Amino acid sequence: MPVTEDIHFLPPVGHRSRSLAQTFLFLGPLLCGLVVFLVGQDANWDLRNYHWYNAYAFLNWRYDRDLLPSQTPYFYNPLLDVPYFILATHVPVMLASYILTVVQGLNLVLLFMVSHATLMLPNPRQRVLISGALAVLGVFGGGGIALLGTTFGDNLTSLGILLSAVLVIRHHAMLLTAPLPRVVMRSVFFGLPAGFMMGLKLPSVIFCIGLCGGLLLAGGNLRRRFAMCSGFGVGILLGVVVTIGPWAWFLEDHFQNPLFPYFNEIFQSPLAPLTSARDTQFLTHDLHDTLFFPFIFTENPYRVGEIPWRDWRLAILYVLLPLAVILRLVFGRTRNQTEVVAIPFAVRYLLWAAVISYGVWLKMFCIYRYAVPLEMLTPLLIVFVCGMLPLKTNLRGMITVFLLIVVACSVKRGDWHHADHWLHGPVEADIPPLGDTSDTMMLMAGYQPYSHLLSLFPADLSFLRIQSNFANPAEGKGINAMIRAKLDAHKGRLLLLVIPWERDSADPALNYYGLAADWRSCQTVKDRLYDEGSPVVCPVTRVHE
Repeated sequence: MPVTEDIHFLPPVGHRSRSLAQTFLFLGPLLCGLVVFLVGQDANWDLRNYHWYNAYAFLNWRYDRDLLPSQTPYFYNPLLDVPYFILATHVPVMLASYILTVVQGLNLVLLFMVSHATLMLPNPRQRVLISGALAVLGVFGGGGIALLGTTFGDNLTSLGILLSAVLVIRHHAMLLTAPLPRVVMRSVFFGLPAGFMMGLKLPSVIFCIGLCGGLLLAGGNLRRRFAMCSGFGVGILLGVVVTIGPWAWFLEDHFQNPLFPYFNEIFQSPLAPLTSARDTQFLTHDLHDTLFFPFIFTENPYRVGEIPWRDWRLAILYVLLPLAVILRLVFGRTRNQTEVVAIPFAVRYLLWAAVISYGVWLKMFCIYRYAVPLEMLTPLLIVFVCGMLPLKTNLRGMITVFLLIVVACSVKRGDWHHADHWLHGPVEADIPPLGDTSDTMMLMAGYQPYSHLLSLFPADLSFLRIQSNFANPAEGKGINAMIRAKLDAHKGRLLLLVIPWERDSADPALNYYGLAADWRSCQTVKDRLYDEGSPVVCPVTRVHE
């Protein structure tokens, strides 16, 4: 029978350590928000490519006017980016960035809850201090620090993922003992937060699969495990439908694929190749890569992303977990309940969820940002695994502390690029005079990100990207016909927005559509967020054969 007592997020009422825990839960996110003032204003590639534009396009419903300004992510669900856009357009960007980082800091609260609810430490004050330390170490990992104050969203979707885990652990006694219909209904509710996040950002699927699969392996008889897993899976699907359903309807209506351009081998839209369109550039190359991948990307972070960072926690867990399992099989488990470090159900559930999530991540993406929720949970998982070692309690404790210190010392934060100084607004630029734009179409070419500037141009301009990382004329994709039709339907003035050093690649795209740019008459758009990428606006004429 699993240990089920003492499942509490806080110490008992009246105990002095309760106020300490409440102070941490209140001040933790607020103090976490201060990190943004140390790193500066976010100017990451994805923000400039789509996070800002997609929210702008959604709130102003630009889809009848624009096509592909933000390249492939033009088709991503924009809802995750909308709150920050609204906030940053109504308050100074420093305040908006601080509030965003405070929200991201709520991961501290959920990680504290998971740790406090699962660790079986008799001293309430010690339990609070250890839970707080594990939460801080979880949020401030090599990948996690880099995401604080940024718009990537991976440390926002983590909130739903962790909340689902918290709910399962908090109510696991009910799941293991209640009648099956009640178990199914509660499991549906527990799966909703993770499902909401998957609908907002599809790569969250790796943790949805992990959390769902963990229930199938965490404990109870087969019928009960199947009931928990099935209900949780239904909850995930319902959550996904709520957050991505309307957007999927839009994609199906306009591009004949509700997840366009992904899984097009299934939906077979004529506008894209019949492939999954998944980003596979970081996937492992062979069996050696697959088996030793945590050590490979710890040594070379460019194997799992575009920036350098350092954190040894996953490599440590990757070695420690199978070692502990082998030793436990050889020497057996402890029968002394006073030596149990954490609630057995929570240990099994979170470890299985982590193993399954890592396996799915390894198979589907190998992009480290997507694994940040796993990075957050790893300090607690290391405590769990050390607790499985067939050693005396004091020795296990020393090993645990030593490994967590090694993890903390190994952390070197990444940087997704920040502006040299704070602006008043999230996006600022000097737009040259364009004259009457009421009948003007602005073409875009090249592969660099600059769609964040479009919200600063006159609203009556329409934007059409004729060349991008999704649609290059030379590739012959079906969507090129849509681009040509939109271009042919426009009878007014044409302009081109392009980064100057991409002129040579823009010319063939222009030629494909029977166009030519007047490169001698270009005007610079001074980008104050990212000065290195200031584009130019050039007149475009149609070339008549």
